[in-house]
Amino acid sequence: MEVYSKEEVKEFVIQRLHLTPKTLGITRNDVPSIIRDVGGLQYGGHKIELFNRFGNFKSEWFDYWYKNHILIDGHVLRGALRIVNAEEYPYYFKATRTVSRRRSYQKCPVSLSNEHHKALNFIERQGPFAPSEFKKAFSEEHLLGDKAKRLLYDLYNYGKIARIGRKNSKPLYHSIKKLPYKLDMEQIPEKEGQKWLFLKSLSIYGPFTLNDVAHWVGWTLNETKEISNILLQEGKIVSVGVEDHPKNQYLRVKGLDLLNSLRNNLPEYSFIRILFNDDALLLGYYRRLKDFFGYDWRYPQFSEGVVWRAAILHGRQLIGEAIVDIHTKDRFFKVRKLLLRKEFANTKILCKIEREFNRHATFQNKTLQMSKPQPV
Repeated sequence: MEVYSKEEVKEFVIQRLHLTPKTLGITRNDVPSIIRDVGGLQYGGHKIELFNRFGNFKSEWFDYWYKNHILIDGHVLRGALRIVNAEEYPYYFKATRTVSRRRSYQKCPVSLSNEHHKALNFIERQGPFAPSEFKKAFSEEHLLGDKAKRLLYDLYNYGKIARIGRKNSKPLYHSIKKLPYKLDMEQIPEKEGQKWLFLKSLSIYGPFTLNDVAHWVGWTLNETKEISNILLQEGKIVSVGVEDHPKNQYLRVKGLDLLNSLRNNLPEYSFIRILFNDDALLLGYYRRLKDFFGYDWRYPQFSEGVVWRAAILHGRQLIGEAIVDIHTKDRFFKVRKLLLRKEFANTKILCKIEREFNRHATFQNKTLQMSKPQPV
C-alpha cells in the first residue's frame, strides 16, 4: 500500500480547491468549473468562497451564471443549502435521499399521495411559486391551509420540483418538467448517485477516511462502507496510507497521477487566504484541521452570535482565526479577536494578513478596521 506524507496530501487538496496562486480562476467563464471542482458552494458565503479562488473576482460573475440557470441551489450534503452545477444536481440529489429521509425537517417522503399529485399539477400549470404564494393560491382552490406548504416541500424533497432562482429574495419552485435546465431525475438510481458522490469527494480531497466521507455527505458510516466496497470491487478507488494516521484512506484511481506528481515536488508558498465558515477546506477537513493544517478552528455556534469566524490559511498551514463583523449597514469591515499561532505572529506575515483583509473589505465596499493580533 502506498503511503503519502501529510504535506503531499495537503498540496493535493489546496490545488483541487483552487486555493493556490496557479489554480486561481481568471475570468467569468471559470466560475462554473471552479464550483464543480470544489463540490459546490454553501449558500450564504458563496461569493466569499469564490473571491478566495480568483485573482480578481467580481460579484456579478456569479450572478450571471445563476440567473442563466447554469447553477442551481438545493438541500444536499447534510441537508444544507448548496449551490451546484445544474448538470450535477440530479446526482447530488439522488445520493442524499437517505440523508433526507432521516432528518426531521425538509424530510423526503417515501411516496406521494393524491394530494401531492394535485399540488404538482397545480404547480405545472401556474408555477413558479414562492412557498407563501403557493400556500395562498393552492389553498384558495383546495382549502388546505398550512398543509399546502408541506405538500410543496414534499414534492421538492421527492424530486418532482426544484428551486429556480429567487424573487424578492424568496426562493421560487417549479416542476422539473418546466425548468430551463434539462434535469433527468428519474434515470439516476440512488445507488448510482451515491457512488458518484463518493467519487466526487475523493476527486476534491484526495485520500479520505470513511468517516471523512460520511461527515462530508451526511451518510451513516455503514452506508459509506457499503459504497466503498462496491467501488473497490469496481476498481475505481484504492486504499492508501497517510503518514502518522492509523486509519485507512481511500483515493480515486484517477487521482493517483496528481498525488504521485507531488512527491519531492512541493512548492513553497507565502499566500494568505481568509476562509469563510463554510469554505470547502474547512468543511471537508473539519474533524482533523489541527492534525493536518496545524490549527484547531471551530465552526461558530448560533448562540455565539458570530457571523464569520475567519480561518487564516498561509500556504498549507492554518495559522489563526479572527471574528469578522460584516453587517450590511455598517461601512466598516471589522476584524476583531485576531489570534495567530505564535510562530507566525511576526510583522511580515501580519502585513500580508492585513492586505488580504483589506482586499475583502474593498470587495464588500467597506473600510477595514483590524485589531492587533494575539499570539496563541
